[in-house]
Amino acid sequence: MTATNYAVAPGEYLEEWIDDQDLSQQRVAELLGTSRKQVNEIVNGRAPITSDTAMRLERVVGIPARTWLKYEALYRADLARIADEEGLAEHVDEIAPSAIAYLRSIGATGATKRTPGKLVSDFLAFHRCGTWAAYDHLHREASTGDYALAALKDSSATLDRTLLTTWLRAAELAEPFERGRHYDYDPARLKEALPKLRARAAAPDSAMLRDTVNMLADVGVVFMVVEPPKKLQLLGMTRWIDKRVPVIQQTGRWGKDGFVIWTLFHELGHVLNDPRGEMHVEYSTQKKRNSAAEKGANAFAMKILFGEDGIKPFEGLTRDREIADAAARIGIAPGVAVHQMHRRRLLDYRFGNGLCVDLAGTFTA
Repeated sequence: MTATNYAVAPGEYLEEWIDDQDLSQQRVAELLGTSRKQVNEIVNGRAPITSDTAMRLERVVGIPARTWLKYEALYRADLARIADEEGLAEHVDEIAPSAIAYLRSIGATGATKRTPGKLVSDFLAFHRCGTWAAYDHLHREASTGDYALAALKDSSATLDRTLLTTWLRAAELAEPFERGRHYDYDPARLKEALPKLRARAAAPDSAMLRDTVNMLADVGVVFMVVEPPKKLQLLGMTRWIDKRVPVIQQTGRWGKDGFVIWTLFHELGHVLNDPRGEMHVEYSTQKKRNSAAEKGANAFAMKILFGEDGIKPFEGLTRDREIADAAARIGIAPGVAVHQMHRRRLLDYRFGNGLCVDLAGTFTA
């Protein structure tokens, strides 16, 4: 049943019957054994139809008592819903327009800002929150401390929480996330798998992401790429299912192998080295939050991918052939080297792009 923006009092049905029978409210009051004031208040929706009144109406009007009570329940529910939506409407501007468009695109709402209360209600329902205060509390809880999200507020990048939480919730509704609930994560086996993961990432192609998903699943790690809302300037996030199973979730933004591979190993650093149950995000911006968690994840990715010498073998290189040869010598994809050279200002952004592999067409939920 489609919700309306108005409520129909059961007294309106009684009023129609009174008019059809050409009776007065006084006469109906006499038939019901009540006062005219009581009938008038029922007709105008000010007085509820009780079980006793419903039985009297059944005998006088002929409509079953259970029907009158159903009308009354629907009326009260509609009044409560309308009042609730009027209150929720105050929060509509806190939801990013891109989050609204994203929810509409996946069928989570059909509302727009023309029906703000319904829109906020659908947003909360998608997040499984009963009130805006509950949503605010839950996602503020995940935003404090060195290993969580609040520290990111000091970053130069803007991370709108409604975009982020909507993207995270969309992942939870996807099949890979649900399948991951049954994984048995083994950190020792993940460490053993790192050389194989690194070797597979050294040859990015249309099957690389699928192979990576399977390799990580074998050690109990969920790896998934979930299309993000527009304007969510994020590469990836690490989080946990019940503090048991790590989930590495990427947006696929910028789609090149350097972004995807670096983010993967960066997040693996969070999985292996940081407290379970915490969330970690990876920005594409140059200025990153100055935290032990981020420094540790970056150091991990650099060591696993580049080895002990780090980026040094690429210093001073500008030609594609030179970069590709250096990448081959240490066993990484040239695009990963270009990505790090760009970030560290060792290579102008105009150069090296021909070495990058576009993985955008290989992403799967």
